[in-house]
Amino acid sequence: MLSRLRGWWTWFVEGLVEALLWVVDRARRAAPVRIDLGGGSATVLGAGGAPLGGLTPGDGPAAFEPAGLARRLAGAAVDLVVPPNWIARRELDPVALASRPFLDAFVRHQIERVTPWRVGDVHYRISADPLPEDPARLAVAVAVVPKRLVARALAALAPLQPREIRLRAADDPAGARALPLGGGRPRLAAALRRAVLGGLGAALLGTVGVVGVLEWQAGAVRDDIDEQDRVLDARKAVLARERRAADPGGEAAAKLRAIEAARPRAVAVIDALSAALPDSAHLTALSIEGDRVTVAGVSSEPSALVPALETSGAFASVAFGAATTRAETGGGDRFTLEMKALPRRSDHAGPPPGEAPPTVTRAGP
Repeated sequence: MLSRLRGWWTWFVEGLVEALLWVVDRARRAAPVRIDLGGGSATVLGAGGAPLGGLTPGDGPAAFEPAGLARRLAGAAVDLVVPPNWIARRELDPVALASRPFLDAFVRHQIERVTPWRVGDVHYRISADPLPEDPARLAVAVAVVPKRLVARALAALAPLQPREIRLRAADDPAGARALPLGGGRPRLAAALRRAVLGGLGAALLGTVGVVGVLEWQAGAVRDDIDEQDRVLDARKAVLARERRAADPGGEAAAKLRAIEAARPRAVAVIDALSAALPDSAHLTALSIEGDRVTVAGVSSEPSALVPALETSGAFASVAFGAATTRAETGGGDRFTLEMKALPRRSDHAGPPPGEAPPTVTRAGP
């Protein structure tokens, strides 16, 4: 897992470096300057092929002339163009595709076998492409140029820090098989790589710092909210104590008192009946359902019962529930009365929703 993450990180960083190099190359669109090294001389040609100057002749220290030419070559891309016979190209034995990471070590070992030079005395370029008939194997070729043939030109270019130096054959104008010889591009790539790593590190540290600051601020806000909640809870407790001191029964007791006041209690109904009914009547049955009261009994004067109950102020809508009949004992008439019991207060409040009214039933002998 760590190796995979490391590979992704390297791919990401190198991709950014290549993108930045492409931007730099687009900004420096100037075509490379050519230095023709064939024929025993070193001629410097501009982008259009016009001669700009050359290298000082002889075997001594190399320098460009005229004097202003060096300033023109500083930071430029340079192609060293050599005769095709200066470049020795050799085909090597195919290798497995999995050997690509070790290809440079393999070729360095083979150079001394297929050329007359030591590997430290040459510039070389490796090309490796899958075999058409066997994609799992690579066809390997190497192009080799002795360093002594281009040493004077490279020594003259070194102080000028050119952007890029390539070595190509005169029959390869597009540089498809050119040998990279360094220049400022590798140094620029290294500088950009350091800048990218530094920028990513700074961005990471900045992100961690911002997250830390935000987390600290969030913690401070949470602590402040908790403190405010504690203060509010304390104030609510004080107010609750004050309310309980001012109203011992509390809100629940007040609600119960309101319900009790709005409903006629059974004892109060019985007391009202006892006060309103004349002595000539006695009850044998009593039923209270909410504010509806039904009574049955025997009276010698049943016609006087309705006025007596309605004028009592405790009942309303008094009516006979059934026809009166003569009692078997001959002591009066049996009656049944239905009425509405009035609450003790003027706000005729009904029972709260969802609560069944009380039911009281009293039967006589």
